[in-house]
Amino acid sequence: MAHAGLDMRVDWLMRQYVGEIIEYLARGGDHANAKMNMIERGVPGRVQDRVLQGKATFL
Repeated sequence: MAHAGLDMRVDWLMRQYVGEIIEYLARGGDHANAKMNMIERGVPGRVQDRVLQGKATFL
């Protein structure tokens, strides 16, 4: 379990980034730009799909 802390940090940073993308889209941001940014950050495809379809939430 030496990597558990690192995994948790990566998950938290990814969630935070996805939340920023959700907010960007809510303000009328461009979907193509959001998708490209998520691809570059390594956001999983299934998460990208939910975000772009408006089915993802950030708590």
